[in-house]
Amino acid sequence: MSPSSIVQLFFTVTGGAQYTISMDSSEFLKMDLFFVVTTTVVAIGGVLLTVLGFYLIRVVRDLSEITRTLKEQTKGISHDLEVMRTEIKEGIHEVRTNVSESMTSARTFTKAVAGAGIVRALSNIMQTIVEDTITKTASSARRSPRKKTKGE
Repeated sequence: MSPSSIVQLFFTVTGGAQYTISMDSSEFLKMDLFFVVTTTVVAIGGVLLTVLGFYLIRVVRDLSEITRTLKEQTKGISHDLEVMRTEIKEGIHEVRTNVSESMTSARTFTKAVAGAGIVRALSNIMQTIVEDTITKTASSARRSPRKKTKGE
């Protein structure tokens, strides 16, 4: 080894001990290149992880907001369904009551219609009897001449 290609490093450790490291300059350059590349990769990786962390935090916040909104909407829908269920039950009770009243009304209506039918039938019979009587009276008046009374 030539004296120009040897690199000497001197270290002093806490407590006063001194160390000297001698190495070939090509090994030192390899070591220096390794540290430069490693430092660059770590720096770029750190920046990328920071950016990734920033976006990850934003995504988690958005998911948290979406979850909160879904919980609120679910509670609202649950309440609406409960109200709807109550109204349906009340409506069914009302329909039952109305149907019961309608059935009573329908029976009364049926009786009234039947009664009206009987009245109409009797009316038609009576009208026919009256018409027949009038017709018979008119035809018998035409057939038999009128008897003269003493004053005529």
